[in-house]
Amino acid sequence: MQTSSTHPHLLFAGRLARIEFRDAARRNALDANALAALVAAIARVTEAPGCDALLLAGDGPAFCAGFDLAGCSEDPRRVEVLLSLLSDAVGALRALDIPVIARVQGAALAGGCALLTGCDFVVAARDAQIGYPVHRIGISPAVSVPSLFSRMGPAARTLMMSNDLLDGDAAVARGLATHCVAVSELDAEVDALVARILAKGPQAMRATKRWIREIESRMPGDLGSTPARDRASAQAARDASLALAGGEEFATMLRAFWAARAQKESR
Repeated sequence: MQTSSTHPHLLFAGRLARIEFRDAARRNALDANALAALVAAIARVTEAPGCDALLLAGDGPAFCAGFDLAGCSEDPRRVEVLLSLLSDAVGALRALDIPVIARVQGAALAGGCALLTGCDFVVAARDAQIGYPVHRIGISPAVSVPSLFSRMGPAARTLMMSNDLLDGDAAVARGLATHCVAVSELDAEVDALVARILAKGPQAMRATKRWIREIESRMPGDLGSTPARDRASAQAARDASLALAGGEEFATMLRAFWAARAQKESR
């Protein structure tokens, strides 16, 4: 049976919107219902008058541990829906005209890491674990290539091929995060950053984000002649991951990984 879903919670507090994952028991793992709710929440932020910044956060010890692998192990084809919805969520975050800040503690893995690439600021705890450890279950992180290259440039190549996990300091050094502090200082750092952002002219911030997107759509970037960050490129990257999602390698490796994990946890 597929695990139950806890939808992200959307809260407006003055000029700040906050979307928080609230499934701490599963390290905020994402199933189809949670991802669809995330896309809907971002749409509400887009339409909200007087909202000048968005904070993305996760309850509990982890920001987001990626996809709900328990559900996928029952039916590996479920990952196809998850990849499509993840692509939609990252695209929706990047399309927002307001600044987007991520508060990252603990794990931000695979899909959780992909969400960071849709943000303008990533405030990471020093002991965070950030990256794409997905080759071990036979799937490609290609869905994240366009937005990850936008954040990291050529350094994205090594991260995606190695499956290394970065702590907060390494994430800043490689361009995936923008700030790094001790986990005990995370809330204070985020609050201070939000205050600085909201002190700026909101119309100027919107114009800046729109112009950044315009420039990115014109630049070839590191992916060749096709603009690296446009919608067509994002869809092509999504399809590259989907091509493996329906294959035998993914189904076999995912089930083996999940069985080994269940055996370990039962000891």
